[in-house]
Order: sequence, then C-alpha cells, then structure tokens
Amino acid sequence: MKLKSIYILTVIFVSNIGFAQDNAIKNQNKIMGAQNPSFYAFGDSSKAGVLTGSEGFSDASKIETKFAFINHFFRDNDFSLALDVKTVDVTSLGYSVSSANLHYIYRTQLNYKWTFNPSVSIGYGNNSLNYNNLVFEDQINVLTGSIAGVTVDPVNIDGKINYFDLAAGFTVRNNENLFFGLNAKHLNTPDTSFNSTANNKKALMISLQAGYEYDLNPYGQGILPAFSYLYLYNSFTMQAAKSRIDLYQEVILGNISLGLNQHINNYEGITISQFGTSLSVFVEQIEFGINYSIDMVPSGPAGTDFNSFELYITFDFNPDNKNKRGNNSRFYGL
Repeated sequence: MKLKSIYILTVIFVSNIGFAQDNAIKNQNKIMGAQNPSFYAFGDSSKAGVLTGSEGFSDASKIETKFAFINHFFRDNDFSLALDVKTVDVTSLGYSVSSANLHYIYRTQLNYKWTFNPSVSIGYGNNSLNYNNLVFEDQINVLTGSIAGVTVDPVNIDGKINYFDLAAGFTVRNNENLFFGLNAKHLNTPDTSFNSTANNKKALMISLQAGYEYDLNPYGQGILPAFSYLYLYNSFTMQAAKSRIDLYQEVILGNISLGLNQHINNYEGITISQFGTSLSVFVEQIEFGINYSIDMVPSGPAGTDFNSFELYITFDFNPDNKNKRGNNSRFYGL
C-alpha cells in the first residue's frame, strides 16, 4: 500500500509540474505558434501540422499530449486565421484537458526590412477528472491492505468544467535572420476549479521569444551543404510563481536538421531540468521529426528517469516554397 500511495502522489506531483506552464511542447522551435500564435503568420504562408507526445516516469504514469493546427494567410487582406486544438491526458488519474483556440493575426510592414504581426485569440477549454481512479482514506483497510470500491467522504466537486480563454501577443521579424515575440495567455484568468465553492483561476502567463539564424556556408564552399544554417531559439515563460526557460540549438544541413534543447522549470525553489535531442527531415513542403528529452538527474520513483518523446509533421501550402532546392532557412523567400 505504501508503494501505491507513493506512486499516486508522485504522479500527481508530476502532473502538477507538467501543467505548470500549460504542458509546454518540447518541439516549440518547430511549432512556434503553440507558444505564441503570432508565429502562425511567420513567412506569410498557409500551414498545417500535427504533434503527439508522451511524458512521464513509466507507461502507467505518462502524460499524453496531442496537438494540431491549421492556418491560412489571406494575402490580399494582410491577415491570417489559425485554429489549433490540444488534448492532454493522464490516464492513471483519469484527468484530461482539452482546448480549441481561434487566432487572428494581422500583418503590418514597418519598413522594407521589418514586419510586425499582432494577434488576438479566443479559446474554449474543458477539464475533466474521473474520481473513480482516486483512492480515499476510508477505502483502505489497514489490517488487510484491501481497498473498498466506495467511499463515504463528502466530495463537493464536479467531474467536468468548461471555460473561455483570451490571449494576445505579437512578433517582430526582419527578412534576414532575426525575430522577437511576446504574448500573454489567460487574460481573463478563467476559473478551472473542480470545486464549485473554491476559486482556482488560471494565472496570467507571459512569454518572451527570440530567434536568430546564421548562414554557415554563405558561399556554398567546403564540406557543408550549400544551404547550412545554425538556428537558435529561446523562450522565457512566467506564470505566477512559476517560470520556465527553453533553449534550442539547431543545425540545418540541406534537407536534414539536428538539434539540442534544454528545458528548465522553476517552482518554489524546485528546479527540474531536461536535456533533449531532435532530428527532422524536409521533403519539399513537408517536415517531419522527433524529439527525445530526459531529466538531467534521476527524479522518479526509486530513482527512475523522467523522459519525454514527441513526433510531429508539418505541411507548408505555399506553392512558392514547393521547390526550395534544399534551402530550408526559416527566412527563405521573406
């Protein structure tokens, strides 16, 4: 029984940390719109993509994430519309989070070099918790170790909650190698408490992003492919007392990219750091890849490792990008 109790507490702790930053996607540098919707308009193109990932100590305690998006750029009117949906499931707890968000992104040409993309978003969220998966104190027989199927504990809670969510942000980019972003989520601080008498509002979440790309072979000479780039992407996210730093370093070699990433969560003095590797392949207008991350120190039950795995694929519908000929620069064609 002790092991079962420790396991349940551990899973609850992991899920709380995982949701501290709305369960941040590890492939954030590949699907930047998931962090800041203004990035959906990056490149003035229409795109779509899907992502699936799992995170946790073992198969029984995994946090499963699924994410999909689609956006369309209305070239004649200088704006984009994007829709994304996300589900997060912790099967062992019977806990799930679902959300759908609609984004409007406007395009403003500041000058011949810099472009400004502000965005506003409205979303709908649903959280559910199956309390049949939880064990209360009066269900445990300390003499036999058995668990009764029912409890008499008074529980004044709802199994499902629904809420609306608002967000706003912007990005600024040049047409060469640099961009910045800022966005704020949960502007209306929606109440997500399962207890109707409690008040558990989502705190305002602020995120800053910056990216830089460097041409490693500008003259097409040497052993590197003609289109070789070093791409750096960093973000800092803060929500109430919680903060997160995501660092990405990616080398693009023609139609292949290799990357490293580091993720640092800080909450009440507890820091959980993850280190990840990524691989992706470009086939004309399609990119698909994987990311695998592990804790830098053992952190699970009995010293097991906390790990994360993600798989994604994205499609670029811009016909001008069909024949890139190996040039997969983020700024190609801007």
